[in-house]
Amino acid sequence: MKFWQKTYLSIILIFLIAFDAAIFFLISRSYSLSREQFHSTALNEQYAIQQSLQSRLADVSSLYHAFNAKNLRMYAAPYGDYYAGQNIFIELYYGDDVVYSNFPSAMAERPELEIGAGEKNILERNVDGILYYIVANRLDEPDPDIKFVYIKNIQALADYKAQMIYQAVMIGVIVSAVLSVLTLLLVLTITRPIRMLNQASEEIAAGYYQKRVGVKSNDEIGEFARNFNSMADSIETHIRQLSDLTEERQRFIDYLAHEMRTPITAILGYSEFLRYANHTEEEGAQAIAYIIHQSERMKNLSQKLMDLARLTNMKIVLQTINLNETLAFVEKTLAQIIEMKRIQVKKNLQVGRMEGDKDLIESLLLNIVENALRASPDGGEIAVKTRLGADGFTLTVLDYGQGISDEDRRKVFEPFYRVDKSR
Repeated sequence: MKFWQKTYLSIILIFLIAFDAAIFFLISRSYSLSREQFHSTALNEQYAIQQSLQSRLADVSSLYHAFNAKNLRMYAAPYGDYYAGQNIFIELYYGDDVVYSNFPSAMAERPELEIGAGEKNILERNVDGILYYIVANRLDEPDPDIKFVYIKNIQALADYKAQMIYQAVMIGVIVSAVLSVLTLLLVLTITRPIRMLNQASEEIAAGYYQKRVGVKSNDEIGEFARNFNSMADSIETHIRQLSDLTEERQRFIDYLAHEMRTPITAILGYSEFLRYANHTEEEGAQAIAYIIHQSERMKNLSQKLMDLARLTNMKIVLQTINLNETLAFVEKTLAQIIEMKRIQVKKNLQVGRMEGDKDLIESLLLNIVENALRASPDGGEIAVKTRLGADGFTLTVLDYGQGISDEDRRKVFEPFYRVDKSR
């Protein structure tokens, strides 16, 4: 179950419990007050009827030697007939015998009649589905054997309670339905930032590191959203750094393989020359010298490339480089490509010497000249120039190939960048 669902159900549950408790209390209190009012009215009526009947019997008691069922019924009947229209019924007992009753139903058990002198029994009883209020006591005069029973129909009180319960249920259903909708909208609105944060975290986990949460509130959720965005920024930065590092390492591996290919190719070429070709002793010695030179160059180059890859603050020791000798070595190393494509290499060296690291400059010229040869059409030419001007020393390798696109030209100075990704 999701958080907003738990919140919604909790609010509805708490409301229903509180609402039902309040309704129960109000109904109980209202019913209790109405019941007290009914009882108070009934007791006043019972007292008034009893006093009137008792006074009437006391007035006529001198006319009779003793009361009997007939004369008691005669005096009680007018009261019964009068109050019957008000749903008030009267019973008169002489001893244990009923002498008058206008109550329309029969009651099997009458515990309220078990009363002594000066006692009064009060109770509520449901007879044939109707609620009655019953008060029974003995007359003080003229004869304590006479029992007076007051019975009043108070079904209206029970109906009132049932009506209140029905109305409370209907109001509860309507209020609960309205509150449920409003609470759902409120909970969805309040928890929307949390859902946005959850969705953003899922997208970031899936690799969409640019995802951010646009929560602008100043509460705890807004603060959490800002912290979440800061965390996402840090994750994106670290992922980008890792990606750049991985890409840089891959470029380094490709570059190292490319750089090693040239001396390895030269070593293999001269080795095959020594093994299979007819050559003079001088040519053999020269081939061996090239093999040794390329091996040393490969060793030095690999070490320097590893140093550069580790981004160490290595200090380059400058030395004077003879560019004519370096270019001659480059031409011999690339002689196979030059002859195969019939490329003419023109040199215009206004400055024949420069300061730098011999192996790195040699590698630089090998790379640039080889790229120029590969980019040039068969039978073309490339030019290598040096000059010393106001802006300093310049070394230029010029070819007439297809060139580099504007997009790639902006990246040629990135470490290990290569236009042709397959190379």
